[in-house]
Amino acid sequence: MSKKARRGGVDAELNINSMMDMMTIILVFLLKSYSTQDVSIAASDDLQLPTSSAGKAPELAVNLVVAKNQIVVDGVPVLNLTVKPDEDNPGVELPAVPDDEKRGQSITKLYDRLLEKAEAAKALGEQSGQADFEFKGRILLQVDRTMPFSVLREVMYTAGQAQFGEFKFVVYKSE
Repeated sequence: MSKKARRGGVDAELNINSMMDMMTIILVFLLKSYSTQDVSIAASDDLQLPTSSAGKAPELAVNLVVAKNQIVVDGVPVLNLTVKPDEDNPGVELPAVPDDEKRGQSITKLYDRLLEKAEAAKALGEQSGQADFEFKGRILLQVDRTMPFSVLREVMYTAGQAQFGEFKFVVYKSE
């Protein structure tokens, strides 16, 4: 018997509309689930980042760089650091925040700049109305590996006071 006879004499054709619908659904799903990494983090020349085996991708946030000689927020220098002698090691000088730039543990110029960034991010989040753009208090910290903890503590305290409570440290991935 021929194929035509077994099917009852109906000439069967391939319906391409159903296949196109299926391909369109798959394409839309792949486009929605595909994400790109458009967060660019460039370390300055006087900054040596520590290494880590962590593999988490960076997220979009305010970029705070604490280099050996200055503090930079989103590419704009905020404060120049000074050097002070190390009390534990005579003859060694360490970076420090100038005393006239501090109010207790808070760094005044850094606080003002970060508070300005937080207010701008909140306004953007309210205008967009989307959860992706709402202010989360996230900050990317690039800190020189030789920076004393006292400076890092003051920077983190100041960021916390300016409504940034989620810290992400940027490191080089060790191979």
